[in-house]
Amino acid sequence: MIKRLTLIWYQNHSEMENTQTMQPVAALYNQLRQPSGFAAKIKSWATASQNKTISSWAIEQLRIQPYQHILEIGYGNGITLHEAAKKLRIGFLAGIDESVSSYKQAHKKNKRFIEQELMQLHVGSVESLSYPAHYFHSIYSTNVYSSWKEPQYKFMQLGNLLKSGGKLITLFQPQSRITEKEAWNAAEKIQDEYMKAGLSDVRLSFREIHSATCIAAVGYKD
Repeated sequence: MIKRLTLIWYQNHSEMENTQTMQPVAALYNQLRQPSGFAAKIKSWATASQNKTISSWAIEQLRIQPYQHILEIGYGNGITLHEAAKKLRIGFLAGIDESVSSYKQAHKKNKRFIEQELMQLHVGSVESLSYPAHYFHSIYSTNVYSSWKEPQYKFMQLGNLLKSGGKLITLFQPQSRITEKEAWNAAEKIQDEYMKAGLSDVRLSFREIHSATCIAAVGYKD
């Protein structure tokens, strides 16, 4: 009898609670999917912090000299371009991104360097670049690798733009956590694509950034 009464109370109580809590729960679910207010600020801060850390690692990998010609593929909001440009004096920095929105953000952030003719920004794909062969000392990309259907051919095109001895840098961070073995497999895949594209002395490195493994591949043109 006690069990039956308890079960009935639970069912009735649940029915009452459903009408009282359904809207708050739905609102919380929607907020997690599309965060707004404080949750959105936290997510935005975390993303910005993560991007800044990856950007710093890209700059570290570049080892920029003041006279160099450098190209970024997929410049996003332009933060890495900005940091790279501050290290140049008589060099040149170019960037290309397929997003018009990114172009507007990056242009606003780097307006000073653009006006000084130290930087040029483009909207489009790698194939649309019109720079001559053997023009850049370094070319780098951050988290665009996974969007390429045939990375090897992209690497071949970018390698053609590099000077002899120039380097191609690819930074890639999977969207979800991966095991050490998976990280090595992903890095070795990039290494293989580099070598097939004619790049040599390929070096791989890993770094934990916001609890997720980030991979850096650096290859050189003979």
